[in-house]
Amino acid sequence: MNWKRSSLFGYLLPILTIIILTILLTLTLLRLASVQQDMRTNVSANMVWVTYQAHTESLLLRDAIYQHATDPEAPNTIVFRYDIFLSRLHLLNQGPQERQLEEIGISAKLADPIAAIINAESWFKTADFTDLNNLRRMQQLLTPFNDLIKDASTKAMVAQWNEVGDRLDAYRNAVLTLIMLMIGIWLCSAAISIQLLLSLKKARENESIKLREISLTKQLETERRVSELYRSFGSMVSHQFRTPLAIIDASMQRLIRSGSKMSVDDITRRATKVRSASLRLTNLIDSILAADRFLDNVSAQMQRYGYTSLIHQAIAEQLAHTPNRHIHFHDKTQGDIALILCDPLLTGQILSNFLSNAIKYSEPNQPVDVDLRREGPWLICVVRDQGRGIHPDDLPHVLQRYYRAKTASDKDGTGIGLYIASTLATMQQAEIRVASVFGEGSQFSLRFRAA
Repeated sequence: MNWKRSSLFGYLLPILTIIILTILLTLTLLRLASVQQDMRTNVSANMVWVTYQAHTESLLLRDAIYQHATDPEAPNTIVFRYDIFLSRLHLLNQGPQERQLEEIGISAKLADPIAAIINAESWFKTADFTDLNNLRRMQQLLTPFNDLIKDASTKAMVAQWNEVGDRLDAYRNAVLTLIMLMIGIWLCSAAISIQLLLSLKKARENESIKLREISLTKQLETERRVSELYRSFGSMVSHQFRTPLAIIDASMQRLIRSGSKMSVDDITRRATKVRSASLRLTNLIDSILAADRFLDNVSAQMQRYGYTSLIHQAIAEQLAHTPNRHIHFHDKTQGDIALILCDPLLTGQILSNFLSNAIKYSEPNQPVDVDLRREGPWLICVVRDQGRGIHPDDLPHVLQRYYRAKTASDKDGTGIGLYIASTLATMQQAEIRVASVFGEGSQFSLRFRAA
């Protein structure tokens, strides 16, 4: 139910608001276009102008005739005025003016006077207007037209006023409509803005929740690792410290029970055992502290160096400590110059750790094999033994700090050597990979990109 409500407010409402906003904008544009088109047409104003011009030209024609009749020697402008008058009459009989005359009821009344004036064109241009009969005929032709055109002009003016009033009312209604549409547009825009702000707030809240979840996950992972570290450290300490402490406890109990009956030789022998056990404890503690100090202070000094030389040095150092063991080196790079970008000291320490573990966890008569091969851009050194191997349950954890496999419980160690090796490899942008078959042996690979 909450999901449906969230979908309704999160998707449907914004879409509906945008649709309404689009409709309102379209209606506004259409309304504005209609108003603009209506403002371009003003038939009544044109009609008033045409009737005024026709009436004026009629009067000017009459004046020209009277002037010629009273002063025959004056310039004759009758033909000129008649032609202009005819052009105004033709305007009355064309297009919107004719329709407007029909609307105000004057068109039929004007038809006969206009036709009579047009048909008398040759008479107007040739008649002798010093003759009173011609003047009377001119009066008979123009007077009805003038009376009707004055009436038409008055009605056109009234129609124009009515049209202007109607147009103002229409404009007022259009403005009110546009105001309402703009209010609707503003409300839709406000709704969309509010929705965007709410969505932004929700997105920020979700981002904050995600960041908080990530932070909590990291904290939990850190706590889990710390817990595993403490567990591994406790397991290592309890196992490695138990044997020396048991030796010390047994020797002290023997001394207490024997009292003065124990010979000097027995006391010396047991004191030697206690001292040896104490030194063993001291060495374990020192190795742990030394490893921590080493990792805190070490830094990689990278340079191009021959991988083969580093392997030979590590093998030579290991054979110096265990001269009775056999280590076989197999260079499978086909004589290529195996250069890598590394810190020679740190890389040598990693290889020494691999070799010492291979010697430590295999039988004295079993050899240790060291291979160097190339795989694409990688140069890989593999240290392989034929010892007891690593149990599958322990294999994912062997590079963790203080972790010791079950198969290593009978050997001294702090479980920090492989962790140091892994850390040193990471410093040099190298990789350590571990593979093992339980009961058959293990192999540790150190992978560098060829330089």
